[in-house]
Amino acid sequence: MRASLEGSRPSVATNDAFRARVRDVVSRHAPFEAREGHRAPKSAEQEAAMRSWYRTLYDNGLLGRSWPVEWGGSPDHQPLDELVLTEELIRARAPRPIDQVLLASHVLLRYGTDEQRKRYLPGIRTGEYIWCQLFSEPGAGSDLAGVTARATAREDGTWVLSGQKTWTTDGHWAQYGMALLRTDPASERHAGLTAFIVPMDSPGLEIRPMTTMGGAHEFNDVFLDGVVLGPEHVIGEIGRGWSVSMSGLESERFTVGGNVLLLELLLADLVTVAGAVGDGGETVLHRPETLERITRLRSEAEAANAYVTGHIERALAGEEGEAEAPIAKLLYTEAYNRTARLGVQVITQHQPVPEHARAAARRLTDAYLWSRSLTISGGSSEVMRNIIGKRRLRLPSGR
Repeated sequence: MRASLEGSRPSVATNDAFRARVRDVVSRHAPFEAREGHRAPKSAEQEAAMRSWYRTLYDNGLLGRSWPVEWGGSPDHQPLDELVLTEELIRARAPRPIDQVLLASHVLLRYGTDEQRKRYLPGIRTGEYIWCQLFSEPGAGSDLAGVTARATAREDGTWVLSGQKTWTTDGHWAQYGMALLRTDPASERHAGLTAFIVPMDSPGLEIRPMTTMGGAHEFNDVFLDGVVLGPEHVIGEIGRGWSVSMSGLESERFTVGGNVLLLELLLADLVTVAGAVGDGGETVLHRPETLERITRLRSEAEAANAYVTGHIERALAGEEGEAEAPIAKLLYTEAYNRTARLGVQVITQHQPVPEHARAAARRLTDAYLWSRSLTISGGSSEVMRNIIGKRRLRLPSGR
């Protein structure tokens, strides 16, 4: 069973020289083992280590490779370099880049002014500037077109912000947030939205922590009560914020391929734990029902990997089909949840877990407590199914 989990995965062709360089940098500089669902730093020392780590990735040409050369990008960048980096960081269990920072970088490069790029991009590369997303609201989560938080224009050209944002990942240690706000109160849905850069230490901005069921401080509620911004904080055109914010999602199109590797690591941990516990001299791993469930989960992981590999190949060829990204997300996140759930069932039914399997048991527990967040963030599984039904299957709307 263990040997089958360590077999070769279907993959697209990548840059072997770049992969070797990534492995070298990670082996020498990775600060600590990352935990699923515990991405934000827990102490000042850990925060300093993470900022230094991100700077190391940029300084060694591993992050920001796709940026224009004049802003620090690499002339030898290849489309799948980000996928390679994600895979190797996952294999090494090293801290991965912050999605919100990658999105902000992409948006600034595409829509920002030269002044904004000069002001913010260098700080991203040094690890000084962490960014968060001020998108979701209590009444607008997966459906961001329902944003109601406002930015009201004043005669002197400034804007006054009001409203609430929620599920703001990393907001408590970020220096800046990219906000999607309604600037035309008469507008509805996608129209009348504008993207803003919001300094997270602005007067009138309050951050309230939200603790996950895994005991981590990942998310925050953010309240905007009279926050004043200048015209230099607007990103792109006024009223075109939907296009600006959605464009940033393009920066994540290939990294999901790396995330699928987490399924392989979870399955390996599941086999470790199931092979270490049991009753009456028989381990759980050798029970027919356990083997059947693990085999089914292995099939799900292989299906997710095969689909994502095909998705990447089609995207590179400019032949991407309808709703492929939602299909990939659904396959990955649901398989992640089911694998972690079986692991936790085995752990809770067979205590204590032997010493040699406790690290694997902790990782499975972390993954399970985090897994429901994965099926919600970036669009819930229900929303993904709706998108697939409408765009891929051409099913009629229920309205």
